[in-house]
Amino acid sequence: MARKRMTMPKRREDLEKIVEEVEAHHHHEHGHEHEHHHHHGGDLEDAISALEVIIDSIKAQTQTLESELKRQGVALAVLYRVTAWIVEALAAESEEERVRALRMALEELRRVGAA
Repeated sequence: MARKRMTMPKRREDLEKIVEEVEAHHHHEHGHEHEHHHHHGGDLEDAISALEVIIDSIKAQTQTLESELKRQGVALAVLYRVTAWIVEALAAESEEERVRALRMALEELRRVGAA
């Protein structure tokens, strides 16, 4: 019989509940070990299924973290560019240079807001 892949839990609480259920089932089976030695195959399949769910969940969480890390990297780059324009404005020798640098900083912020 082909094993059916389970959908991965979206929240940590869901994953913890699955782990608790597998552990409870595992403890229940071991409590009856002396009566049902032939159930070990089912225990192994349950454990493999639980591991597959956990692996799928970890993969999904990793993808989410990678996406968030990329987004944070873009935001940090914008902050550096805006800071550079502000520093240029502070160092400007004329009002015209100061206004131009501050406008560039503002334009950088607007581009992020439009994205």
